Amino acid sequence: MNIKLKPVLLTSVVAISLLLNACSTTSYNQVASEAIDSWPIDKVAEQSKIRIDWSKIDSGPKVPKDNGPREVNYPRHTIELAKAVNRPVADIYRHQTVYDSPEVRQVLDKIRTQLGDSYVDIYGNGEGVPKYFIVTRQNVVAESYEYVVKTGEAKGFSIDFEILPIADRSKEAMLDVYNSEEDIKKIEKIIKKYSGEIQGLGFTPVGFKITVDSYFEKPLTPAHHAQMESELKQLTGVNIEVRRTGRLVF
Repeated sequence: MNIKLKPVLLTSVVAISLLLNACSTTSYNQVASEAIDSWPIDKVAEQSKIRIDWSKIDSGPKVPKDNGPREVNYPRHTIELAKAVNRPVADIYRHQTVYDSPEVRQVLDKIRTQLGDSYVDIYGNGEGVPKYFIVTRQNVVAESYEYVVKTGEAKGFSIDFEILPIADRSKEAMLDVYNSEEDIKKIEKIIKKYSGEIQGLGFTPVGFKITVDSYFEKPLTPAHHAQMESELKQLTGVNIEVRRTGRLVF
């Protein structure tokens, strides 16, 4: 129903409405500002971080979780792999079907979309319940979520998603250090300072760090090892793990 007001009455209504809105806005802003100012610093920082909205990812009807063995004809390659690693074939089968599930890949796409540029890297586990560790920039809330697959061969199997906001740079920027001859020389200089020889360099998303396999004629004390890795972090700006290995003979 449309209501028409006389011109003079309409002017009065608009004036009163503007006055009320001004009062309301001033009051709200003042209260909101006072409330935020009273928050602890860590709470304010937490409010500004990205938090995954799982309700937009895990929608639709729920499916009962069942991670038990399935009465299926296991593929031959699954059976052979289980024998090779000495693990139950049902466990291997569960991991394969979950990680290969189109539905799980769709869930990952939705997570990446919400994270945007804050997404950095991802890796999965090989034992226990299937799990994806999602490495992000530090402006994301750390949390875990259990998802039960709703369709397909993996229906009923669960997979965990753990958000790890441990990256202080993009993966590309990390690999720039890994591929930089200048940075490698800096790393080598520190390793030599502790009487070590670099045997190989690598990158791992686990902990989001560069790994340096090095040979030490005499083992370092835990304190000296920690000091060396600290110096490497200060020198390059990235997390570096030094792993003791044998000397390579060419």
